[in-house]
Amino acid sequence: MMAGPFKLGVDDDTGADLGFVLSCLALGMITMEELHMWIHHVIAQTPGGDVPPHLVALLALQKPASVFRPNEAVMRRIPHDPFITDDRFDAMLGLQFFLRRDRTQAVDITQAEAEDALRRNPEVADRFFALFPFLMEKVA
Repeated sequence: MMAGPFKLGVDDDTGADLGFVLSCLALGMITMEELHMWIHHVIAQTPGGDVPPHLVALLALQKPASVFRPNEAVMRRIPHDPFITDDRFDAMLGLQFFLRRDRTQAVDITQAEAEDALRRNPEVADRFFALFPFLMEKVA
């Protein structure tokens, strides 16, 4: 299912953007408040208000753990984003440190390795800020 320019499905391979956004939440790159801001951004950008019900249902959740718990009322499964390869995952950890200035979530990678992966994969930061344009001012 698509909503405007966003890929938000959960039943097949059409959920790449939502999969990336939820990965950002799981890694601590964004907060629940920022997830909610993103959903409002998607709603505002979606012509005719044709927003999938599972996306609106995410607005009712207040804790990240609730997002990742299987729930028929919200999402039966977490969408996958094929953009996230192993090296790009490490780059996401590097961006997480840059954005939050705290330790990465992974135990098998150092901060320096994560930052190096981000330098090798600048498309990760490009994708992040394309999906979260309202967060640009936080890093400026």
